[in-house]
Amino acid sequence: MRGAGTAHATVEPVDFGEIACHVITTVAANVGGVEELLAGRPGSWEADYVRQIVQSTAGDDPDELLRYRTEPVRLAFDAEDVFYDLGLADLYEQEAAEAGSREDAIDEELFNAVATPEERARIAEIQAAMPSWAEGGDGDRELSVSLMQEASTITEAIAARAEAAGEPLIAALTSARTVTATVEKLWEQDLAAYTQAYLAAARRYLTDRGVTCGVELATIPTGELATWDALTDQVHEYARANAPLPMTGEAPDHSDGSPADALRRAGLTYTDRARQA
Repeated sequence: MRGAGTAHATVEPVDFGEIACHVITTVAANVGGVEELLAGRPGSWEADYVRQIVQSTAGDDPDELLRYRTEPVRLAFDAEDVFYDLGLADLYEQEAAEAGSREDAIDEELFNAVATPEERARIAEIQAAMPSWAEGGDGDRELSVSLMQEASTITEAIAARAEAAGEPLIAALTSARTVTATVEKLWEQDLAAYTQAYLAAARRYLTDRGVTCGVELATIPTGELATWDALTDQVHEYARANAPLPMTGEAPDHSDGSPADALRRAGLTYTDRARQA
């Protein structure tokens, strides 16, 4: 309306042609391109007119068409999958297993150094009894809980005596347990931080091209395959190459082996970082 609120207010017809062209172009951008939009009958005369409309509105540059997109770009993403590809998951699993083994070894050494013959004998009896009821019914499960509670009481008493006596292995065991827990904590933090870094990189790919639509990360159920198109593939590859790793604050280094190899050389493995924490 022109002159709204005055005595000369007039209603002018909208430019429906422009609106229609914009809507059609937006739909084409949202589905991935004009050919995807026309895939049902690409050779019809109607399809040819739609092509002309989209090309006249957005031109031949794919990036220009992309600026009409309103639907968010949805990317299938799992930080653990990316870390496996980069060798980081293997690095974590190896070091988590080694940390657990060190903790178990010190725990066993402490037990052998402090436990009385009676305590050792009773723990051996409990361990020997475990396989006999592991797959039993409710009664056996209740027995298993009772035995585990008894074993826990014995080991706690051993640890308390060792600490009271100033046993050096107590400090070693505490340190080993701290490293094990910190390695796990760092892994979870890295996954969360990388997810945010990947999302930021994906958004940057679009904003650098003048695209204002959002980005969403989707988890694909186990057993299902992710669906990719030209756009999502481009965004994903850019984000994979440019999202900084939480361990270094820089993009993955493939210059001499895997990014995991680069972390080993830099002294930034999970064990290294856990000991520095």
